[in-house]
Amino acid sequence: MLTAQPRKSIIELAEDSGLFDINASDLVFEASANGICYYDFVLSCRRCPASEGSGKMLYLAKFDDSVNLEVFETVHIPQELFEDGLPQHDLGLMTLGILIWKHVIAKSRVLCLVRNMDGDNTQPLEALKRATYKFSVSHHVQTMVPRRSSVSSGSSFGSNHSYYSEGMRMRILLCQSRNQVDNIPAQAIRETKALLNPSSNPILCLCFPIV
Repeated sequence: MLTAQPRKSIIELAEDSGLFDINASDLVFEASANGICYYDFVLSCRRCPASEGSGKMLYLAKFDDSVNLEVFETVHIPQELFEDGLPQHDLGLMTLGILIWKHVIAKSRVLCLVRNMDGDNTQPLEALKRATYKFSVSHHVQTMVPRRSSVSSGSSFGSNHSYYSEGMRMRILLCQSRNQVDNIPAQAIRETKALLNPSSNPILCLCFPIV
């Protein structure tokens, strides 16, 4: 269980999720002669600091047609799930996020933000590809690069964000709804484990076609 903490502001949550490490141009899914198409969602995660308990947090940010934050959702992944065999790397948790929010993000465009891509990512990338394909999700994985902090900040929030994030800050402040997922579906956990380790449950993996 997470220790009770004061409710965070949307700015603090956005900073935790990595939204201040991107800008509006990172949200461009496709640009053509017909115009610009943006990602509908940004999915990310981070490890909980000791002051907030243990485990990890998953974040799902929904942007509207004007690329302003519309809905922000979070889910806490308790440490017990990792001790029970759920992989902890960021890419693996992207697959879990897709399966948790599958009904929300189906047939949409999702930008997956990860903090590192160390090690062999072949199977995690394959798992993510199969999960997104099943729910007709167009996705891209981007590694977060922390922005250079400014020398001083005139923000009323007391943050020391880079000037690069000022435009994103205004978009985030327009958030209309914040929600927390209280329970992670057991099916999402089973399917994530199977996709990340196909030999552990090959029959279940048959439900996710190989792209």
